[in-house]
Amino acid sequence: MKTLLILATELVAVSHLSFSIVLFIYARRSVAFKAQAWVLMLIAMIFGVALALSVINSVPYEFGILNPYMLIFLLVTSFLLSINPLGMVMPGYLQVGRMVRYASPAIVVVSLYVLGLLAGSQVVVIHDLADLPEAFLSSDVVLRISALLLSFGYIFNIIFVPHLRLRRKSLPKNIVTYAMLLGIVQLIFVICTIRFSMPLFIVYEILFASVSVMLCGCIIKPLMQAQPYPEIKEVEVAPTNEEISVVEEEDFNEANRYRFERVEYVMQHEKPYVSPDFNRDRLCRLSGFNRHILLQTLRSQGYNDVHDYISRYRVKELRSLILSGEVTDIKQHERVGFRTLKTAAMAFERYEHVTLTAFLAMAAGPQPPTPVGKDGQDAAE
Repeated sequence: MKTLLILATELVAVSHLSFSIVLFIYARRSVAFKAQAWVLMLIAMIFGVALALSVINSVPYEFGILNPYMLIFLLVTSFLLSINPLGMVMPGYLQVGRMVRYASPAIVVVSLYVLGLLAGSQVVVIHDLADLPEAFLSSDVVLRISALLLSFGYIFNIIFVPHLRLRRKSLPKNIVTYAMLLGIVQLIFVICTIRFSMPLFIVYEILFASVSVMLCGCIIKPLMQAQPYPEIKEVEVAPTNEEISVVEEEDFNEANRYRFERVEYVMQHEKPYVSPDFNRDRLCRLSGFNRHILLQTLRSQGYNDVHDYISRYRVKELRSLILSGEVTDIKQHERVGFRTLKTAAMAFERYEHVTLTAFLAMAAGPQPPTPVGKDGQDAAE
């Protein structure tokens, strides 16, 4: 069980360290990532210390009730995580002065406890709930209870502050979901702090790492969507099998490019994608490649799969028809091969980074006002 605990702690430390490095790189271009980078880095350092102590057997696994080290661990992580969700959408709010004031109650409690330990104060060991009333009035236990209450306050902010902010400012739904899950996971930490359970703490660490992966997914997804797709270039002449065979002997990647030009030639000159029945098998027959070679060819040029490639051409054709005025209604998506409006709308937004409805409105342009005569009636009348 101890080995599993060490592995779970290592998972949290390494994952958060990796995420923080990525976000620090992004923070060089946008301050919006700086808060998350620092929070994840500090979390990685905290779990790194916990990992080191576990490896050298310096951590007592019989914690008892309200263990002071677990409480400090809980308090610090709850504070850091409470500033994380809003930092994703309100980076200007996380200023040093404001954060110090927000952390001041926790700083006071932790400082008093550490000073007491340095002054020689004895740590009260509470083995059972029956021992709690007897030790309740000691300063040691009072500080522990204060730390527990402060942790509840920070966890409350993790869960509910995004909901409160949502009333005044529109926050992405995934931020609210992330905050809710993070708060629930942190409540498991509270249970482990009140009475330590190694299996439950391992579950907490695995869930905590999973929620952090979700956070990084929320952050990286817009950046991924902003990445440009391969540029479509006109191909006038399709390479022959002999040309491809000769090139393949010298350069495998160049051979894939030649194959891709043949596929491009078919798509550009025959436009088979405008048929709703057009699929991978038909593209294989038209290009003369089997499924494996076709997929290899498309991936070598930056496409995920055949469906991604076909959708790209359908969106390109739909965009062209809208700009030329041949498509003026969102329901005319079938002209380029899309079976459903939902598929057309999703694909168009993914490739053009604008909704299909908005693009149709932009292409239509502002409508000129109707001339009005002196008598208030239309001039045409």
